[in-house]
Amino acid sequence: MRKFTRREFIKSTVCLGGSLAFENVWPERIFAQNDQAIVSVIKGLDVRKITKEALNIIGGVKKIVHPGQKVFIKPNYIAGGLMGHDPVTSGEIPHPEVVATVARECVKAGAKEVIIGEWFERPLKILFGGREGKEGAQVEGHIERINKEFGQKVFLLNLREHTNSFIYIPSQSKIRWLAIPDLVKEADVVISIAVLKTHHQPIPVTFGMKNFMGIMPSVLYGEPRYKLHEAGINEVIVDISKGIKPKLTVISGVYGMEGEGVVASFGGMSVDLRQRIGGYLVVAGYDPVAVDATATRIITKNWQPQPKDKDLGVPWYVKHLRLGFQQGLGEIRKSNILIKGYRLDEVAMSWQMPKNNVYPELPNHA
Repeated sequence: MRKFTRREFIKSTVCLGGSLAFENVWPERIFAQNDQAIVSVIKGLDVRKITKEALNIIGGVKKIVHPGQKVFIKPNYIAGGLMGHDPVTSGEIPHPEVVATVARECVKAGAKEVIIGEWFERPLKILFGGREGKEGAQVEGHIERINKEFGQKVFLLNLREHTNSFIYIPSQSKIRWLAIPDLVKEADVVISIAVLKTHHQPIPVTFGMKNFMGIMPSVLYGEPRYKLHEAGINEVIVDISKGIKPKLTVISGVYGMEGEGVVASFGGMSVDLRQRIGGYLVVAGYDPVAVDATATRIITKNWQPQPKDKDLGVPWYVKHLRLGFQQGLGEIRKSNILIKGYRLDEVAMSWQMPKNNVYPELPNHA
């Protein structure tokens, strides 16, 4: 299938009609909804240890990564190094050791190449976590140690500087087609590493699926991807996951964010999980909807209203999760998600809701 350069796309029309060929990636099912999804919920004080345990208890990275494959890891690093404070302890981005541990496990499984990438709108060096200045880039130190041990296999990249072409997937939104950077779409395995946090309008929570908005090219969709929001943000979130088919979702619950989330400058407030539940959390699974639904249940203990159907629960009121479930992308029913590790009632928390969110997004209002 032919790929198209950034220049070719910009010169084409929005609908990209007749002469251009696009990949038909609509799967009838990615996860059969009668299959039970497995999600790990692990608590502890050693970040590397609980990350490895969260992966191993569901079957390990070797279940999805095979020798010689290329892996793309998408961390939620949209605020990394750009805000003038430590984005890790503020709860804006995943803990560096969670990201590095997943990367290390991929290399140990035989991955030929592991790219850790994000599309930054600004042409700045990505710090990938940690306070600017004396403490430097925490993830870079981890990656240097991995590469020293296994050879040069892990790379930290800004997609803005390293995308040569886009591959287009269909969308149910008004925009009709979505441009995916070649490094993401051509990877054998795509992994999402998100952080436990709420979000401002129009998305009440942001985890693994929403995280992929960060790969979308601002050169095409504006900053901060306003064209995708206008086209139908919930539909776009689901379409991206359908198109790139992530094989693993990991959620870092070392530090998180509540209230008007996504970044502190919007009013989000840092949560130290040790103070809230006595330890850090890592949530992981192969089903992207089930992992996000589980993370949603963990931080929405006190959210009102609650759906009458307790099996569907709060995830039913988060539109992109509901759409993902309805379209066969994954599972949200509590009875059909097998939790390994800690029970939900052992880690469920009362996080402050965003004041300007759209919860509940009632199905009859969708």
